[in-house]
Amino acid sequence: MPQPFLVAASDVRVAEPLDIAGDIVSIKVAGKDTDGRYTVMTGWTPPQGGPPLHVHLTDAETFYVLEGTFMFELDGVAHIAETGSTVQIPAGVPHLYQNVGDTPGRTVLVVEPAGLDDFFIEFAVLLKTPGGPPMEQVAALHAKFKMELLGPPVALRG
Repeated sequence: MPQPFLVAASDVRVAEPLDIAGDIVSIKVAGKDTDGRYTVMTGWTPPQGGPPLHVHLTDAETFYVLEGTFMFELDGVAHIAETGSTVQIPAGVPHLYQNVGDTPGRTVLVVEPAGLDDFFIEFAVLLKTPGGPPMEQVAALHAKFKMELLGPPVALRG
């Protein structure tokens, strides 16, 4: 049975803060803490940073913007999310986000069910591959966690 606990502002529950292609992800509540029901993470995203277009086949994500201005593309539609905004992304919706501000942005992310925390731990290791990881390994890791890559991040679009 899950036990109560406190994670201080500067602490993480699992691993250390993870560098995911320039975004820093900190796991505050891991899936193992909730019997796999959900996970809670914080993110720090540099200006113009953000993930590629992707879809979670089984996970729903809820972002709360603590600081900054983000553009979220949800199923092809762009939305601006400023400090205090909440973005709900059901499973199966293609999406990405980009910090469109001039300063780093911070978010809280709740994912249900858990598993994205384990993905980020494995992905952070894979990203340390000298010369960058082979794309087939990146795609295989996404598939393992029931995600698909669909396109580049906004910063790399032509």
